[in-house]
Amino acid sequence: MYHIQMKKGAELVTEHLLQQLKDGSYAEGQRLPSVEALAKQYQVGRSTIREAQSALKAMGWLDIRHGGGTFARRPEHHPAEQLISSLADMDSLRSLIEARKLVEIGSAALAARRRTEQDLTRMSSCLKLMEEHLDDEERSQQDDLQFHVYLAEASHNPILVPMLAMFHQECAKHMGSTRRMWLFGERASALQLLKEHQLIYEAISLQDEALASQRMEEHLTKVEMVLNV
Repeated sequence: MYHIQMKKGAELVTEHLLQQLKDGSYAEGQRLPSVEALAKQYQVGRSTIREAQSALKAMGWLDIRHGGGTFARRPEHHPAEQLISSLADMDSLRSLIEARKLVEIGSAALAARRRTEQDLTRMSSCLKLMEEHLDDEERSQQDDLQFHVYLAEASHNPILVPMLAMFHQECAKHMGSTRRMWLFGERASALQLLKEHQLIYEAISLQDEALASQRMEEHLTKVEMVLNV
């Protein structure tokens, strides 16, 4: 049994599962234990397991089949993975946030240009979950990450999804629990984050590339200020 104590965030579960996938503990095509079983194994909530699995799927290490289970796979080479590895070695949250801003501002513009109705439906559903989970710190973090992943998918650029998933994972490692609690723990802060995401969604829905970029920049600049990097 793997007990996640002080740092029970999804990043530790992600790291451990990733190591198992890399060392062959799960063979390609092998079905992983259920979310419930993994939550019990790691002694964390099911939402933490789902967040870790979403990140590993974005990295290309998991195949998640809705209603059919989660299976190990060997990812194709992702240039994004090398990029994040080099950024992580810099020991600088500032560098990560700056790079994330550059990528996500452009991603928002592409999403506004290329989004489909299916993309809008997924982002809208995520916003509804964010509203429902305003008082749940762990789920608020998961919903926030998922919205940005859906936005990256709406850009229909295959490099952006794994890149942004890893940006978020690395930022979470550097932020520390106190800063995460400040961002997501207070209802007023969580409500403000929700409103900012709703404004980004609105611009993407209108297919206004300039407005989508502007609102994403405003959102990430506020996050940057809160993190004081």
